[in-house]
Amino acid sequence: SVLRNLYINPNHHGHGDKNSNDRDGNGSNPYQSHTLTSRLLQLFAPHYHLRNLALHPHLPSSLSFPDKLTRFLGAVLPLEYQHSGRDNGYFKSIADGMVTLTCPLVGVGHWQEARDFLELSYPSMPRAVPSLDRESSSLPHAKYVGLKGGLRLDGKRKIQRGRRRGWGRERISYGDHSMQFLDLFLPSNDNHSNDENTASDVHSQSSGSYNKTSVRGTIFFVHGGAWGSGQPWMYRLVAPVFLKLNFAVVVVGYRTYPEAPTIDDQCEDVRSAWDKCEHVLNELVVPAKSRDSSVGDDGTGWVGNVICGHSSGAHVALLMLVDMIGEQMENTDHATMPMTHHTGQNYPWVPDYFVGLSGPYDISYHFDFEGGRGVEQISPMKPICGHSRENFDRASPVKRLLSLFGKQREGMTTTSSTIQQLTPPILLVHGIEDSTVPFTATSDAGRILRSCGLKQCDEIYLEETNHQDVIMHFMLGGPAKDSVLNWLLQCSQEEKTAQIQSRL
Repeated sequence: SVLRNLYINPNHHGHGDKNSNDRDGNGSNPYQSHTLTSRLLQLFAPHYHLRNLALHPHLPSSLSFPDKLTRFLGAVLPLEYQHSGRDNGYFKSIADGMVTLTCPLVGVGHWQEARDFLELSYPSMPRAVPSLDRESSSLPHAKYVGLKGGLRLDGKRKIQRGRRRGWGRERISYGDHSMQFLDLFLPSNDNHSNDENTASDVHSQSSGSYNKTSVRGTIFFVHGGAWGSGQPWMYRLVAPVFLKLNFAVVVVGYRTYPEAPTIDDQCEDVRSAWDKCEHVLNELVVPAKSRDSSVGDDGTGWVGNVICGHSSGAHVALLMLVDMIGEQMENTDHATMPMTHHTGQNYPWVPDYFVGLSGPYDISYHFDFEGGRGVEQISPMKPICGHSRENFDRASPVKRLLSLFGKQREGMTTTSSTIQQLTPPILLVHGIEDSTVPFTATSDAGRILRSCGLKQCDEIYLEETNHQDVIMHFMLGGPAKDSVLNWLLQCSQEEKTAQIQSRL
């Protein structure tokens, strides 16, 4: 492509002005030479070259092996091979295979996290106790099965709980495709310490509310993978940090390219998973009681539901949220999504917060960046987002929100009250050393979101942090996890205000 030729060979000018940047008139160009040298050093040289040469801040030298491999393949493979591997699913197989092979290495030196992963993957089977008679039960169409930590309603769902931590897990399908499922993880249920006490209280429980787990909210996590790879099990270690704080966690599986040929297909999958969670959570959990005082660190008190995504998952998750806002705007003139917990038996399944981790939110801009990296042809982003600048803008959540904002200004007397009411507080997190998605993707998105009059849109930039580091901080501990948790707890303590922050 033209972008790749200009990047690999900076002395080639498409406009014909061969010496436009030649200050000395001798055919040399220090900036172009610096750009070419930077690319070669990033691909082949070790990190010590940084002592004498400052690289472009959008292309740091901290490149992971998969990033180096995709750049190498993009440079040496003919276009027909790149397109064939992308469109036939070979890209997905290679990417997922590399993660599967390297996954055991994560457990080296992180034995506690490895045990948590195994418990979430292989929870203990239920310990059977005599089931209750339908006639003697207050729930006429259910039977009860004993689990570690108490009884669980078995008429519709059976939650398996690990013996060490008591975390529960269930895999739930929301579509016909094998990739259309979600993994639901529940915190330990300490309300019922033994089977005997629980069984004696069965008859006194009201219908539909027996033995539900009290949670402070739900983390609805959408995994990344460049729109063409990734599986929920790879992100299972995101759950423990929230389970320890009494959150329910949902890790969403969805069709990736080429199974999902368009970005709208992926967005529909994630939306279907969101709708499915409403029914499932109403059966299994109840919201923790709101506290008049600030939420403490003791794992009690309502916080809210969080839509969270990493990389391309952050893009798809924000796209879903914008579509939800658009639907609300079309239904009523001043419809609002409740931002705080309401009392009642039903679980309040509304988005209270959005957290984007290292996400690309402007597809047209990110295509230019991928062209500079030399991966725009092998990446699934171009075909799934529509091959054209017009379709790229339509697939960009910030551009969609701008479009909604324009419609709002044309059809309403107030300028931005409706979008302000419908949009939950937003946090965008990015690593400065990200060579896969530049940190400017977050800064530009934050600027556009704030221009739409959002009440709260915060940005956090992490030094010496690359693309994968952000999500690994949630799995193994790190500043990204700490920053997000502090932000959530702070938002739950304070009244929602219009304060705009950007912390560098």
